Amino acid sequence: MFDKAAQVQHPLDVLTEIENKAAMDQELLLRDGGTPWAELLADYVDALNELAVPGTAENGYLATYGLDEGHAGGCG
Repeated sequence: MFDKAAQVQHPLDVLTEIENKAAMDQELLLRDGGTPWAELLADYVDALNELAVPGTAENGYLATYGLDEGHAGGCG
């Protein structure tokens, strides 16, 4: 009654194919768009740093954190 050669693809496989195609399309658009993403990201981080520094300078100290200070390792 049913032809074994005409099997339906698993729904998760279909979704994976759609996701992969969308990711490839997006990557191509970002690469071919001409926007200097690395430079833009560096400028954004610099702007955030400039916003953060005046807040600590008003208090008279500069907060520094290491991996072993505060709660970085947990509370126990």
